[in-house]
Amino acid sequence: MGIANLLAGIGVLLFGSVVTYSASQLPYRGEYGPGPGFLPLWIGIVLIGCAIVTIIKAVRQYGQEKEGFVQSKTRWVGFVFVTLIVTFLLVPVLGLSLGLALFTGFTMRAAGRHSWVLCIVMAVVTAAAVRVIFGVMLDIPLPKGVVGL
Repeated sequence: MGIANLLAGIGVLLFGSVVTYSASQLPYRGEYGPGPGFLPLWIGIVLIGCAIVTIIKAVRQYGQEKEGFVQSKTRWVGFVFVTLIVTFLLVPVLGLSLGLALFTGFTMRAAGRHSWVLCIVMAVVTAAAVRVIFGVMLDIPLPKGVVGL
């Protein structure tokens, strides 16, 4: 796992660097408080910090572990990551609320620990929560997609 952690740390470090750089191009302060660059900048900084800790741990533990590079948990993370990418690729067709609802229900069911009823209920709750919190309360226009949800 040492090499996998090292590669993951490097990947997160690069991603955090891109986020931090991109956020630095946005205004840090707005007229009444934090601007659009405030949150992404700090998220990028936290990602960089976590990546550095992961890289240091991986370098220190290199050669001590006898586990394989890809384990069952690594495969599960990869599966969820690919599912998330597919979800966001389908957002223009499904809309954000429906896409996240299907992602929630599908990953819960794929984990194999939840009943169909619970997966469907959580998918509906996710769609409603996304729509109400972001679309109604915060008045943020969400992608509706071809389906219109």
